[in-house]
Amino acid sequence: MSQKRFSLIRTLGIIFMITYIVFIAFPIYWQLNTSFKHIGEVRKIPPTFFPKHFTLSPYINVMNNPMARKSIYDSLIISITTTLLSVLIGSLAGYAFARYPKYAGGENLSFWMLSVRMFPPIVFILPFFFIFNNLGLTDTYFSLIVMYFTFNLPLSVWLMMMFFGDIPRELEEAAYVDGYKPFRAFFKVTLPLVLPGMVSVVMLCWIFAWNEFLFANVLVGTRVKTFPLVIPTFASGSSILWNQVMAFTVIAMLPPIILFIILRRYMIRGLSLGVVKG
Repeated sequence: MSQKRFSLIRTLGIIFMITYIVFIAFPIYWQLNTSFKHIGEVRKIPPTFFPKHFTLSPYINVMNNPMARKSIYDSLIISITTTLLSVLIGSLAGYAFARYPKYAGGENLSFWMLSVRMFPPIVFILPFFFIFNNLGLTDTYFSLIVMYFTFNLPLSVWLMMMFFGDIPRELEEAAYVDGYKPFRAFFKVTLPLVLPGMVSVVMLCWIFAWNEFLFANVLVGTRVKTFPLVIPTFASGSSILWNQVMAFTVIAMLPPIILFIILRRYMIRGLSLGVVKG
């Protein structure tokens, strides 16, 4: 490849990356920009790209809203519980499929579990709604935890199965020689080696449970209300309090961002786990 053509491709690549970054970053900037404006400035045409009168009143109003505060609390309970269950059971099942596929049901069972993710989620809503309604479990934490667990578990099992499959069996056999029992070898030897991959699974399960709207809109909404259900309540008649909407979504973004910052070291290693074979 000639130097001129290489320079052209490199320039086009840089232009594309800059365009992509702007395309991705601008909505986040606009979200923050709007959250610090008075509602009058939000509705101003043409819009201002920086608050002329900086204010924290949208955040104060949101934090003084009992329904908004409770929705964050409800979302945390549901997301944490779902993620812990999905990762715990997914790790055990993934290990069984990776090490003892015949005794765990073979490839057919693991594929059947993954097939749950192939169906549109809306297909499951009415059957689960009637089941929970007949059992008196609608509008409870349990209903959403079960739904999210149902969809997160196949993903967790398959990812953990691949991570465990990349760990050499010889390490466990060496632990057996040292007197370790199978469960002790699993928790002391194998599990720490797939910890980065497990963190990646944690993030994926958390994001699905934290941002989900469809199931929450059908199964809960009165006693239990996740934060995506609260966002439409900032509209009254033909008026939408966009500054409070943006402030609330900024607050809702903080838990996953904080979680990612805490786990970022493991997250990066987990995304590359199993890429290099040798």
